[in-house]
Amino acid sequence: MRWLVVLLLSKLCLALTLEEAIERALKENPQLQAKRYNVRSAELQLKAEGQLFMPELFAGYKLSWQSERQSIQMPAIGPFPPMRLDSTERSYQNLQLGLRYVLYDGGLRSSRVDIAGILLKSSQLELEESLLDLKLDVIRAYLNALSARDSLEVIRAQLKAIESDLRQREAFFREGLVAITDVLQARVRLAEVQRDLRQAEGNYRIALEELSRLTGAQEIKQLQSPKLDIKEPNPDELMQTARQKRPILKLAQERVNLSQREKRAILSSLYPKVLLEGAYLYSDQNPRLEPKGILSASLLVSLSLQGAQPYYQVLAKSEEEKKAKEELRDLQEKVRLQIKSAYEGLLVAKDNLRVSEENLRFAEEFYRLSLEQYRNQIISGTDLLQAEASLTQARRAKVISYYELLKAYFELLRVGGVL
Repeated sequence: MRWLVVLLLSKLCLALTLEEAIERALKENPQLQAKRYNVRSAELQLKAEGQLFMPELFAGYKLSWQSERQSIQMPAIGPFPPMRLDSTERSYQNLQLGLRYVLYDGGLRSSRVDIAGILLKSSQLELEESLLDLKLDVIRAYLNALSARDSLEVIRAQLKAIESDLRQREAFFREGLVAITDVLQARVRLAEVQRDLRQAEGNYRIALEELSRLTGAQEIKQLQSPKLDIKEPNPDELMQTARQKRPILKLAQERVNLSQREKRAILSSLYPKVLLEGAYLYSDQNPRLEPKGILSASLLVSLSLQGAQPYYQVLAKSEEEKKAKEELRDLQEKVRLQIKSAYEGLLVAKDNLRVSEENLRFAEEFYRLSLEQYRNQIISGTDLLQAEASLTQARRAKVISYYELLKAYFELLRVGGVL
């Protein structure tokens, strides 16, 4: 019975950790699934290009009908009478079976295999870059949900404080210690906090729905705050790591390699193709010809050129290679600036958290003193409400600053390629 209760509670109340959220998103996200299919397609294409090194099997069959049977007329020669020989059947068939193997193609096959390998690696790198993007999106959504949850708790605590303050004012009013205006002020403030509470509850629900959309997890009721040890990385070392690990930089380099391999494939057309062919030929077209089937072996050399087309194609690929190299340099500079910007954002977030924690300590002490003074009738109810509003604002600022620091930290890891 106890296990049944636990099972029902687990169905009604799904606790989701950050690691579980990321894992679910990586499995369920349709965009990633599409890129995985793209990788699989590239893998199969690479296998297909590898078959170019296999012998080519060819076969052909031809069945022909003629209106008349053809013959050869031989005139009389000396004592020999004229002769008539049938040279073809009226209907006949030709059959050809054989193997053809390319001995030399100027590097065309190896270039096509290299190109397929580069396209496979590029699709894998695109998938890896999308994985990093999705991880960051899930982390942001998770932290936004935690921030909305903790902000909601702050407002709930504020609501309890206002309700307690209202009860105390009503007691003071019944004893004639405060005016009715103090009670009305507390009631107005209570209504404002109730309004803020409804808005915070809505923000929390929306944050959970966004997290549910990314992860595919339904009915998320509980979140667990991640335990992180934030270590400030060295931006120069992070840039070196990004050069080695950022998929998008590797992808830009693969574009350079692709242009080089495509240029090599075009150059292969300038070289002759050497093929070895073995075949079995069968034909019953000539009734006098024997044998009907023969074996043959051939060595073929061919060269085909159409004007200066390969020359201009090579020039075009050279320009594409230059373009890819410039794009790589520009991308490296963008990544460097992204790391620098994210690093500065992390420093600012750390300072904001430190300031918000100090402000919270001051606000808590100020509220404690204000509450004591109000109870002793030293300050007015308005002053106490202002102290309470400052405390609530400081608490929310601290919550927001903390999660903004976590987001800044993860964003820095993302641009460094180590998320």
